[in-house]
Amino acid sequence: MKLIIYRVIEVKTKKQEKAFLRFPRSLYAREEDIHFVNSLCEETKKFFSLSGNPLINQGEAKRWLLYDVNKHLIGRIAAFYWKNQQTTAVPVGYFGFFECRQDSAGARHLFRTAGRWLKSKGINRMQGPFYLGGPGFFTGSLIHGFYTPAYGIPYNLSYYNDLFMENDFEMVSQQQTYNISMRASKYWQFVEKKTSDYYHDLRYRLEIYNSKDCNRFAKDFTVVYNKIWLNVPGMAPMTPHRALDRCRLLRPLFHRFSILFMYYEEEPVAFLITVPDIHQVLKKYKKENKLVKKVMQWLALKIFHSITTLSGLIYAVIPEHKGENIEADLLDSLYQLNKFNNFRYKELQLNRVNDFFPDMKKIAQQLGGEILHEYTTYQIRMEVVEKWKKEPKIITN
Repeated sequence: MKLIIYRVIEVKTKKQEKAFLRFPRSLYAREEDIHFVNSLCEETKKFFSLSGNPLINQGEAKRWLLYDVNKHLIGRIAAFYWKNQQTTAVPVGYFGFFECRQDSAGARHLFRTAGRWLKSKGINRMQGPFYLGGPGFFTGSLIHGFYTPAYGIPYNLSYYNDLFMENDFEMVSQQQTYNISMRASKYWQFVEKKTSDYYHDLRYRLEIYNSKDCNRFAKDFTVVYNKIWLNVPGMAPMTPHRALDRCRLLRPLFHRFSILFMYYEEEPVAFLITVPDIHQVLKKYKKENKLVKKVMQWLALKIFHSITTLSGLIYAVIPEHKGENIEADLLDSLYQLNKFNNFRYKELQLNRVNDFFPDMKKIAQQLGGEILHEYTTYQIRMEVVEKWKKEPKIITN
């Protein structure tokens, strides 16, 4: 049997960081994948800095690069955890930003490196692929629907799921992206009738996000978010400061009616956050050119209005108001605003629809939504990692 020597290097220098950020572009070009969208490296870079992502200050994160015997870069991975979750009965850590050539042994070395580091922190399970920013952003591994994804929806090479299964991971959750037409139809007429009572109930009030009042909206977002995800594994507590940081990151994408908040007797109870799908612009530019991409993005959003898809990043309804058609109210309001703007957006790709929000899944189906993507998250226990048979020699530094 041929001995293959791998080398795993922790990202510490600017040169290594640059290699980590640019590796996906070269990998997907090598695989001749036509659906990969090369987002700006700056977006990934921000999530590993204290200024760009306050979560780093609440835990630890590390990144590694994988080289083969010929010193070719063939993979990368990141691992992270939050300190507040280490008091749970079974501490959980996370991995993300995983990219690798079709090399099961090489992928195992990446998983082993990430897993052993998390174990050294007293962590017993590792889940992922997980995005360090929170729900709705590129979390999960695509398993069906390998089409060009809307912004915020995960995408990867199809063999990644084989790498996970060959290395003893197990699936822990699945989500779908529903593609919903935003044009006039019998489906929207049905929903409009279904939600007619809401418009006559003066206890409820819908408000469109206004960047001039972002501090108040950040606080309202935090209230709703924490009522739902505060105790969910993998979801770090939200703070108004962190919500403002997310707002600043997405501000160039915001459209005047694409973010909605619902209030009941002046208390925030729900929100729906969608953004124009900038991947319709970025997919045309395979090279990493920050200035060109930002200029073309601005022109598409502000001048030519050429983006026709909304990406549904995140939605939420607090438990006390579940079962009251709030999800239908939010979507119908989004539709009515789009109709008022001459149907500027032709479709909505609603991300992360699953059994955790059954009412949203039901209304997406009632609107004639079709499942466009399916993706999953995986988990592995540290005792499984330790039982892996000895692989060809690996060098770490």
